[in-house]
Amino acid sequence: MSRDQFEILDPTTFPGWDERILCARNYSFFHSSAWTRVLCESYGYRPSFLALSRGGEFSLVIPMLEVESFLTGKRGVSLPFSDCCEPIRFQRSTGFLKLVGVARQRAEKSGWKHLDFRGGGDFPFRVPVHSRYVCHRLELAEEKELLSGLHENTVRNLKRARKSGVSTGVFNSIEAMRQYYGLHCITRKRQGAPPQPFTFFQKIYEHICSKGKGRIILAHLDGKAVAGGIFFHFGRKAMYKYGASDRSLGGPGANAAIMWEAIRLYASEGYSRFCFGRTDPENLGLRRFKLGFGCEESLLDYHRLMVSTNGFVAGGSKRRHHLSGLMRLMPICGLKAIGAAYRHFG
Repeated sequence: MSRDQFEILDPTTFPGWDERILCARNYSFFHSSAWTRVLCESYGYRPSFLALSRGGEFSLVIPMLEVESFLTGKRGVSLPFSDCCEPIRFQRSTGFLKLVGVARQRAEKSGWKHLDFRGGGDFPFRVPVHSRYVCHRLELAEEKELLSGLHENTVRNLKRARKSGVSTGVFNSIEAMRQYYGLHCITRKRQGAPPQPFTFFQKIYEHICSKGKGRIILAHLDGKAVAGGIFFHFGRKAMYKYGASDRSLGGPGANAAIMWEAIRLYASEGYSRFCFGRTDPENLGLRRFKLGFGCEESLLDYHRLMVSTNGFVAGGSKRRHHLSGLMRLMPICGLKAIGAAYRHFG
């Protein structure tokens, strides 16, 4: 009988990584080599995926990147800036907690403060929740069926967009990414938060969009981009990752039009599922917006294992950052300068 073996892997150099990952039932875009490459090249993280295999075949993989920062310490994150990145299951396995134990041992040797797990479906119910979100998923179908699932307010917004002259288009160029980034900076300022560095979006274009693994959808009104979205796809699953808009330019219903364009397009191409990403539970407006497309909502739990105590810890209640109001008053160039520190907070 073959025995369990543990390996430390780097998806960016492992032969046939993506093909193997697509054999797992719970694969997502965040498990792909392209996403790991974007994170590592943008922020200097180091891959440290922990795999449990038997007879040369994977049974379980915990994705992990090492984040080293003089500001926030050294730790393992599964994975930074990824909405949901659950351990990858290839077959029925009872080795999950054993693999977590191996991860903790590696963390101790590497000097990590803690391990962060983004997605808690494999954890026993008694494990404390460090932070909680909700996620939304839509099973794709024929366009007629998808239309019948739209809520009244969503239909109304789509009609308003058409009536006002908003047009949507799918783009795949670095210039389109620059247009999106301009909207992204405006949106982050409105939210009271710094934008990610443009180099991060350049890497998304280089490793994802230009390789046919993602799309930029822009909404225009009177020749100007008023809203945009970035979408990824992998296997038969598609997802919404980033969205932005410039409210000063008008374009009622532009965000709804972009989302519907993506859903309609992916459904027509035979994709089976569309993910809307994570949402803060208290953001009722965004939750209503996503639910308006007929999707299902579920809980998404994050867990943190402290290496020194070998125990999971609960997080405090999320509070609005006291600097948000100040950041809304700052010029975008100042917010970009702050955004250069993103690598420390993955």
